[in-house]
Amino acid sequence: MNSILEHLTMAKSHFLWLALPVLAMMAASCTAEKETELRAEGTTLSINIPDAKTILGPSVAGIRNTYWVDGDCIAVNGTASYPLSGIPAESQKADFVFPSTLDTPYNIIYPASFHKDASTITLPAEQTFASGSFASGSEPLVGYTTSENEAISLNRLCGLMMIQLKKDSGVSASNIIKITFTGNSGEQVCGDFTIDYQNATLTGTSSAEADKSVSMTLSQPLDETDALELFLVVPSMEYTGGFTVEMEDALHRKMTKTTTDAKTVTPGKLMKMKAFTFVPSDVATEFELEEIIEEVLVPDNYNVTGRVVDNSGNGIAGVVVTDGTKCVQTMIDGRFYMNSDIDNIKFVHISTPSGYMPQVQNGIPKFYKTKSSITPQGGIYNFGNYVITPVANPDHTTILMTADPQPRSNKWGLDQIAYKSLDMCEDMYDELADVANGISGRYVFGICLGDVVHETMSLYTNYKTGLARVGFPTYNIIGNHDNITNAADDDAAAATFEENFGPRNYSFNIGGIHFVMLDNLIMKADGEGTLTAYDQGLTDGIWTWLQADMGYIAKDTKIMVCAHSPMFKQITGSERTNSAKHGGHTSSVDGPAYGYGDLFDEYDEVHAWAGHTHVGFNFIYSNTHRHKNIQVHTLARSTGELWTNEYLSCGTPRGFTVIEIDNGVITWKFHPTTRQRGSFQGASTGYCSAGAPAYNYREWNYNSSKVAVMKVGGGPLTEDYQLHAYPRGAYGDNYVYANVFLWDEKWENPVWTPTGGTPVEMTRICTAGTPQIEDVDKIYDLADTEFRSWYKAHADKSGASLKGLSGYKAKNDASDGYIVTIFRAPATASPSSGTISVKDRFGNTYSRTVSW
Repeated sequence: MNSILEHLTMAKSHFLWLALPVLAMMAASCTAEKETELRAEGTTLSINIPDAKTILGPSVAGIRNTYWVDGDCIAVNGTASYPLSGIPAESQKADFVFPSTLDTPYNIIYPASFHKDASTITLPAEQTFASGSFASGSEPLVGYTTSENEAISLNRLCGLMMIQLKKDSGVSASNIIKITFTGNSGEQVCGDFTIDYQNATLTGTSSAEADKSVSMTLSQPLDETDALELFLVVPSMEYTGGFTVEMEDALHRKMTKTTTDAKTVTPGKLMKMKAFTFVPSDVATEFELEEIIEEVLVPDNYNVTGRVVDNSGNGIAGVVVTDGTKCVQTMIDGRFYMNSDIDNIKFVHISTPSGYMPQVQNGIPKFYKTKSSITPQGGIYNFGNYVITPVANPDHTTILMTADPQPRSNKWGLDQIAYKSLDMCEDMYDELADVANGISGRYVFGICLGDVVHETMSLYTNYKTGLARVGFPTYNIIGNHDNITNAADDDAAAATFEENFGPRNYSFNIGGIHFVMLDNLIMKADGEGTLTAYDQGLTDGIWTWLQADMGYIAKDTKIMVCAHSPMFKQITGSERTNSAKHGGHTSSVDGPAYGYGDLFDEYDEVHAWAGHTHVGFNFIYSNTHRHKNIQVHTLARSTGELWTNEYLSCGTPRGFTVIEIDNGVITWKFHPTTRQRGSFQGASTGYCSAGAPAYNYREWNYNSSKVAVMKVGGGPLTEDYQLHAYPRGAYGDNYVYANVFLWDEKWENPVWTPTGGTPVEMTRICTAGTPQIEDVDKIYDLADTEFRSWYKAHADKSGASLKGLSGYKAKNDASDGYIVTIFRAPATASPSSGTISVKDRFGNTYSRTVSW
């Protein structure tokens, strides 16, 4: 363990000159300031490490070489060095530069962050997982000398416990999330220790229960063949009553291994447990120690590495990094190590932590890097720095969420019937930019819930051009129409999407909320061999990744899970988790199995967002349902009705949802698109020679600037427009009707107030799949049905006819589909006017006036 320390008087050309404050003023890591002032004076200590340090090499004859890495800092007499930077791989010697001249004797501690005061260091209660090793910066090393030129030793204060876990074939979903080590006689293993630098010893100073165990939080799947290796750094001492190791999986099932014999943990030695299978039990069982005790210390058996840093180059600890299957966390210096199935990965990407944003290129977040862009060195893929930038005011965020823009070529047949989808997309981009430009003091980003295009891969370019001009980054999800239709399989079909937007499955954190983006459609060939059919649910690989990702997320964290197709309750059909692959414990695909429904059930508040159906639908489960903590939000098509690109999509105007997050509180409202730049195509192309519908029930017209102006009052179309009101007689009966676009069970029912009369609560006609009144033929939006009926009757041209298209329906009775946000109340002939008002779940009241 000898390391040579010598005082140098000249700076070397490869030094990184960065000024650091005195350690007593530091947080837990070394913080860079600026490059000046200290070249004239200061101390340089060159430390040579023949067999010890922070990254672990392979075991050879019972010895593992270890090396310095970028970001390492030492402290001498309480002053931190500059962090190492640009150090070559497998370096056993490093030059540490300090901001001021140091006086002997030198009391040396690594890592610098462990230093508390002149005689005290603090060992953390939580350690970070690193594949094949303990985390860099977890193990303390100390040295002491009274002479500037005296050779000294850097000595270890701790030993290493290696736990090897395999999956038992009879135990499902064994994703390990926590390992805890405890001395059986109440020994202190973390917290404050008095340090003797000369003799390299630690003396515990705490009797607190919290300092009697040390744990590692992780999220790693187990394999039946290859053992998962976990390394815990524990203080060197005799554990007189032995010690106990407790393992916990994602289902919070535990397995406990213990030994009651006295065991000594030797400084700088690895104590290795025999590999065993994880079998949950309430009874602690004895474990065996292998006789092999190796010299040690840092990652061997990794093939992927990199570093997460802020825009000043400082490493960020605790960031989750994934290869699409496994997840690890960055160490104290921001570095990560992973042993990946390198032939089967495409990306290595990060789950951006709250308070930060990844680099953005033309509106697309670059939280990922492709394996194909990396040239391996010695079998190691070094992905370099992932730079993330602090976000101003991160607890106040606005999300602009869209769904199914689905542009098609201007020459596509059915795009000639009414309005062109590319024109509707242009309207959407302009509207998004307008909304974003009107927001100040908040971070703004977008989410598109899939069907970015409509099977025309070349139109990704148009979409990306639109994103580049909206002025904020947009996260994208793959939809069924975003796949290559002549591809060989589900994975190959996503190639163009991945070339443009990166991985299909990923996560990030904003405002303390964890966002999960999922590909939940498994593409397959239709009857003609084209890859346009699909199964609902998650592939085995996506399910493995999701469990690994969520294993790092505390159960009281609010979750936003986003997918293209609804993952939970549907407006029609069964509960999706009962049938989707890996959906849940009643899944007809998996049999009785733990699935994503069960996983998200464990969290206190989950919002599940989707598009795909082109129908707006919000739903709150009952307090007795297994998904009672999950809220469902399905968005209508942002660019309007599918075949005609008209202004309505089953009663909802073209538009998107504006979501706001303020200190963890989530609110939302609908934002209608206020412009229509495109012209009606049908008459000139002959696809709808009768012209456009009359729009009797549309509440606005478009002026000469192609901007929406309300028919009553002449004002603009705004976010106050959250419901469509219909006067008495519109539906052919003596009721007033209202379609409340984003209504769910936490809103109040709308109220009808005749002019000068008494308010009456309106009755909801239909819930999801269950009519509430006998008059079930009224469960449709009248304005929507008006124009659908027109096109069903008049859009008739060979090769592109809505008249004969079975999938295009007027939606004027239950057999044609329905919506669940229609309310009505009886109205007398006189007075001939009144107001319909509704209060949303956030206390906002919206109203519309009708007359007849």
